[in-house]
Amino acid sequence: MPSMLEDEFGDILEKARDGKNWSQADLAQAVNVPVHDIQRMERYELIPDDAGIDAVATALDLDASALHAIAHEAWQPEPPRDDPALDLICLNVTMGLYPVKCYLLRCPETNESAVVDTGASPDALIQKARERNLKPSKILLTHAHPDHAGGLDKLDRAFGCPAFIHDKELKPRGSRDLRFVNDGDVLEVGQLRVDVLFTPGHTAGGVSYKIHDTILSGDCIFAGSMGRANASWPGLFASISQRLLALADATRLHPGHGPATTVGEEKRHNPFFCGKT
Repeated sequence: MPSMLEDEFGDILEKARDGKNWSQADLAQAVNVPVHDIQRMERYELIPDDAGIDAVATALDLDASALHAIAHEAWQPEPPRDDPALDLICLNVTMGLYPVKCYLLRCPETNESAVVDTGASPDALIQKARERNLKPSKILLTHAHPDHAGGLDKLDRAFGCPAFIHDKELKPRGSRDLRFVNDGDVLEVGQLRVDVLFTPGHTAGGVSYKIHDTILSGDCIFAGSMGRANASWPGLFASISQRLLALADATRLHPGHGPATTVGEEKRHNPFFCGKT
């Protein structure tokens, strides 16, 4: 069974409000409900009736049908099929109690491997690499938040390999060989071509990594939602709609939180992007 969605109805409301620079009071006025009701929705205490969901969707420029499905827990993305051209292991780790996904990427032709994001406590990743007799040659960071780069020091000591991050991103500590990438750069893991896609918005220097028809997207997009726009809401929306969702429908999306999905699933079921790509 796929894992639960990263974002619930209340998370989507809060992120959509952020995109309009609205307060909870602004949204309450737009849909003619008490502010307390909006607060309860965003605390996961209240799901409005169907008319209320429609009103919220209209006010926040969200797709109503997709929002209904998420509000009533009626949709999960179809799990994408594995890409036979690469070996991708997803590891579910935590930062405190917060679940995070990091990835171990292996070239089937050469057995060369790389880590994509570290997790805050990468012990499970190190153990998995050793179980598979792998010594990663690269650490690829989507961004520098602690839940994605906090394990860099431990991985550096375990594998002694360079780490890569966009040159506009905050520089994480822990790597003795930190290197910088830009949009359009190509890295190699054995015979695998890893294309760097600049996808800012969640952070100023966020990137996604594309290998064949697989995207490792960090906190840019989640199944049924989008990341939190810490750097730029319009920038994040553009990164998703113009970069990621412009790819073929069968393209796999592996985020840093929540279940894997595909471009086609998100174009059909993500309330932020239905009909907008």
